[in-house]
Amino acid sequence: MKIFIAVLLTLALAAGLAAAIQHDSGYILIAYAQTTIEMTIWVGVAVLAVFMFLLIFAFVSLRRGAKVSDKIGSFWNDRKASRGRSHTTLGMIAFIEGNWAKSRTLLTDALKGSEAPLVNYLLAARASHAMGDASASRHYLGLAEQTSAKASIAVALTQAEMQVDKGRLEEALATLTRARRNAERHPSVLSLLEKVYSGLRDWNSLLELLPDLRKHNILPPEKIDSLERQALMGQLEQAAQQSDVSGVQQWWKHLSRAWRRDADLTLAYCRKLEALGDHPAAEKVLRIALKQNWSTSLVTLYGLIVGSDISRQLSTAEAWLKEYPEDAALLLSLGRLSLRNELWGKAKDYFERCYRRSPSAEVCFELGRLLSNMNDHAEAERYTREGMQLQGQALPELPQPQLAGA
Repeated sequence: MKIFIAVLLTLALAAGLAAAIQHDSGYILIAYAQTTIEMTIWVGVAVLAVFMFLLIFAFVSLRRGAKVSDKIGSFWNDRKASRGRSHTTLGMIAFIEGNWAKSRTLLTDALKGSEAPLVNYLLAARASHAMGDASASRHYLGLAEQTSAKASIAVALTQAEMQVDKGRLEEALATLTRARRNAERHPSVLSLLEKVYSGLRDWNSLLELLPDLRKHNILPPEKIDSLERQALMGQLEQAAQQSDVSGVQQWWKHLSRAWRRDADLTLAYCRKLEALGDHPAAEKVLRIALKQNWSTSLVTLYGLIVGSDISRQLSTAEAWLKEYPEDAALLLSLGRLSLRNELWGKAKDYFERCYRRSPSAEVCFELGRLLSNMNDHAEAERYTREGMQLQGQALPELPQPQLAGA
């Protein structure tokens, strides 16, 4: 029906147009300079219609050509992008596998047409670093920094990691200091700073860094506690190197109450006091510490310290025996304190109780020395021999000359 109606309309339009042409053909005159063109109005309309048709046809053709060109360009761009992504992925895999040369080649090939080359440059720099090619590493880092204004932190971190790996800690510190100023306590910067400060034994800076490590959960709490203990121990060593008792004591005074109750720090502090000749101060610190928290290492050192009042020191240790009657370290220290007070029989008794509770090379040698000086040479020799066996230093069984009359 639609086709029939369209045909009828077309025939009606043609009939009306034919009637109009027969009624009056019209007249058009176009004159330009010496040239004139004459035609009927209907021929002019036909020429105009043809011109409009050609113009529309040319416009449509150009538009379709542009679309085809865009499709071709898009196809090649997509192909390059796909190839770049594939090479980047393969380059990352090669990097993880340790194939540095292959990784660098793939990563740099993937840069053609890449809109985000930062990762490629950084990994290429790392691969070059692993290959020992410092020049190429610097080159790729420079290119990475040019990719974006926001790339400076990533570049600085990569550079610092490589400097730390090569042991160039001072250079790494300078790099990280700049990065930290520009990046509001960036977590990765803090992690690297911890390694640098530890490597440089810059204990003061490491202690100042610890609150930020805790705040940003950079490391597990137990690891941070271990780092703090290490830094405090380092400070103590540096203070003791000055051979100044007051400097060591100042270090102790600045410790928090919690760290003063730490057995390892207390032991290290008292040993430094002992080495510097301040035995009375060491004895006092050990006495207070052992009342708060019992420690085998501390009570062992207590028996080696010469306090200001050795008789009172022995009495103090004997009072602890009521609470820890079977503590071998306490019995050993009591024997030594008895020797210092010249109580030979009491010393022998404590050493023998310690031996029965927990035989060790140390108590065997103490008994051997004491019994030898008490003219009990046979027992002294037996304990000395057992002490050597416990130390793994026993002499082989070999023939020996017999005593005269034996």
